[in-house]
Amino acid sequence: MSLTILSGAAAAAQSPPAAKTVSQTAKSAPAVKDTALTKLFEKPADIKWGRYFRGRVDDVSEVQVSLAYDGKNCRGWFTYAKTRTRFKLDGVLNAQKLEMREYDTKGALTGYLTGTLKGELMELDWSNHNGALGSKITAVEVGVGRMNPTNCGDDKWTNRYTARFRNAPVELVLSRAHNGALSGYLWVGLDGKTHVLRGKMNDDQSYQLDALNNTGKAVATLMGNFGADRKMTCNWRGGGEMRTFDLSFKDMLVTGCFDHADYRSSYDVLYPRTRCESCNTQLDRCVNNWVERCKSSLAAKKEQPNANNRATLRASGWMDVECWTEDMFSGLFTFTDTWSGKAEGIAFNFDLKTGETITVQDLFVKSFNSKNWMDEYIKKESPKLPAFAADPVFREWLVREGFPLITLRHDGLVFSTLFHSEYGRQQLLAPYDLLKPYLKRDSPVAVFYQK
Repeated sequence: MSLTILSGAAAAAQSPPAAKTVSQTAKSAPAVKDTALTKLFEKPADIKWGRYFRGRVDDVSEVQVSLAYDGKNCRGWFTYAKTRTRFKLDGVLNAQKLEMREYDTKGALTGYLTGTLKGELMELDWSNHNGALGSKITAVEVGVGRMNPTNCGDDKWTNRYTARFRNAPVELVLSRAHNGALSGYLWVGLDGKTHVLRGKMNDDQSYQLDALNNTGKAVATLMGNFGADRKMTCNWRGGGEMRTFDLSFKDMLVTGCFDHADYRSSYDVLYPRTRCESCNTQLDRCVNNWVERCKSSLAAKKEQPNANNRATLRASGWMDVECWTEDMFSGLFTFTDTWSGKAEGIAFNFDLKTGETITVQDLFVKSFNSKNWMDEYIKKESPKLPAFAADPVFREWLVREGFPLITLRHDGLVFSTLFHSEYGRQQLLAPYDLLKPYLKRDSPVAVFYQK
């Protein structure tokens, strides 16, 4: 299995083309000659138009939708582009409203699609046959014929921005994932703090982000716009203070992406790739191993595709960037799936100058027992997490799972749990100021604490 990697500069999502009305499109449509569509109608001569659409399910797996319309009935095919798994569609189109049922090739009802067809833009909500599962589909009209699949990372990116605020450095790193979701961090040198960011990018290039403290509590809201000149305005509102950061684009990481979808299953992974080839080799190996595990797990499930297991087997992988400078890259991989109920996690800390992994031994003097110190620190600090005292199930999970992942930030070492579907990822920060007596003077992160 080889990964398809996006190359070139990734741009923000573009707005769809100006929409035509359905009637305008229908008037100009030629007679339908596609037998895959005409055979779905009792009277093919009544077909008014046939149209073809290309889009993605939840902005991940690419699909192709072909539809024909006879003035009342709207019928066609829904096909996963990569696996060529297809389903028959049968429903109605009233003005711009689409309501269709989805059937497999054996005739079993497997789902429902409802939404709108406005000119060249189709927006649908998909649900399985009993409404227990759902997805969103956005597609635009394209020409006739089979289309080669595109890369699921085409409009995804990780960007780094820098600024000065009150004569101190500011660093903002943001990753755009599926459906405009944004994640990253903001380092404000004046405060000596890193804030984890979570939010969304809008179609008009504006954004809104929550800045979280070390316990995951939102302490500020960040709003602004992505400028055409790659500059970025960031307005901070929080803690009774208003700040404005005028950020300049510094660098971009291309996006690695792999996705698969068929009748029963879907799995995908999205992650930034550095300019360090040996680092990328490790990232790619990690992704390849996970994809192979997904394949093996799904192959072991012998149940034949049916309405009850339609789209029930799902898995996703992603990376959260913890720190990215000219010399260092630190991040956390997370992998989740519906069949095991367990999450996997891997921490990466790369020295971009040497291409080597940064280990705990690279940070501390030999006489320091870092494991004992970290164990004691975690034992002391974890009860301070907000849910520790209030939620016994959370407390039991935290004690059992611990904080096995270690990453590096501007302000210290971060100890992280694996991802939990309810509790998310819990983190504890050990500031460099606290660790400074035990840190090497020439460690890969010395620039953060020798100021």
